[in-house]
Amino acid sequence: NNNNNNNRNSNKFTYPPIRLNKVLKATHSRRQSDMLIQQGRLSVNGATILPSNYDGNEHNQKSNQIGEKSDGNEAGMGMKVIPYMDVVRLDGVVVQGWEELHGFLPPGGYEGYQGCNDGADFSQGKGKKKRESVGSRNHHTIIRTLDDPLDDTQKSEHTNKDRNSNKNQITNYQYIKYWKPQGVICTTDRSIRHNILEELEYDGYFPPHRVFPVGRLDKDTSGLILITSDGRLPNSVLRGQAKQPKTYQVKVDKKLRLDDLDHLRNGVVITTYAQRDKQKKMLTAPTLPSIVQQTGINSLEITIFEGRNRQIRKMLEALGYTVVMLHRVEFMKIALKPLEKEGDWVELNPEEMRMIDELIA
Repeated sequence: NNNNNNNRNSNKFTYPPIRLNKVLKATHSRRQSDMLIQQGRLSVNGATILPSNYDGNEHNQKSNQIGEKSDGNEAGMGMKVIPYMDVVRLDGVVVQGWEELHGFLPPGGYEGYQGCNDGADFSQGKGKKKRESVGSRNHHTIIRTLDDPLDDTQKSEHTNKDRNSNKNQITNYQYIKYWKPQGVICTTDRSIRHNILEELEYDGYFPPHRVFPVGRLDKDTSGLILITSDGRLPNSVLRGQAKQPKTYQVKVDKKLRLDDLDHLRNGVVITTYAQRDKQKKMLTAPTLPSIVQQTGINSLEITIFEGRNRQIRKMLEALGYTVVMLHRVEFMKIALKPLEKEGDWVELNPEEMRMIDELIA
């Protein structure tokens, strides 16, 4: 352990450190990783990590420096580890592949690099001994090297190439679709836990420009949300008559009545609040007609054409139901597919970008 500590002190800035709870991102969600740390099942360089100095808020951690451990190695979930220096174990088994999963090449490249040979490769699923390619949960990786953690060429890997159309030219803007997990908050305020920017980084997306979500999904809703650096897009699709259709899969707490489905189609009176000119304004009015299809005894698919706060939940609540699952599968005719699971993201394809061009024009 002394040798490990010496190596840390002499090479602490070789690679950017990452938070301990990101080491298992290929096989566990961040919340699951936090739970493993709370249970004392992770160790770093042979020392079990305890969560005593972690209060649940990354901005208020008592021990958050690289390699810093209080008596008893209680750095907890705020601890950071350094790629290719710190050895992380889960239940005594070395976790391998996490460095590459975050886009870091081994010192000197892959040739001759063996890593720890007594553990399992968690980078593409628990227990796999050999990885065939570098990738994150969505198979996208920005490769970082020892000398230049993220140079301009590598930054452009996820940057859309120039697109020309008859009416406008889109250059170097970011456009991705993201499967937002339940529990993630659609805010760019990094002081708020589980903000969407932090979650995107956790899922392997490191944009070269400032990005933000187009619209929002509430914390308990999962599914499709667009992420962009193009400030024209929200104004083009979220304001007034420009509002675009949104399709959701919904599950409620009891059997659906046919007459209630008709109410949803025709409009339901609900009360919502909107923030305008720094003032909160109340609106009590029927919703616009919706497209509704029953998909099960207590499930349906609904397409709405406005964006009132928590609209679908309030529509069903007005009819005596409680929404137990809400998942968006389409927005402005852009589908969640081909994303396969929460945390996945992908750049918009040419056809989807054509729709973006037309909306912005």
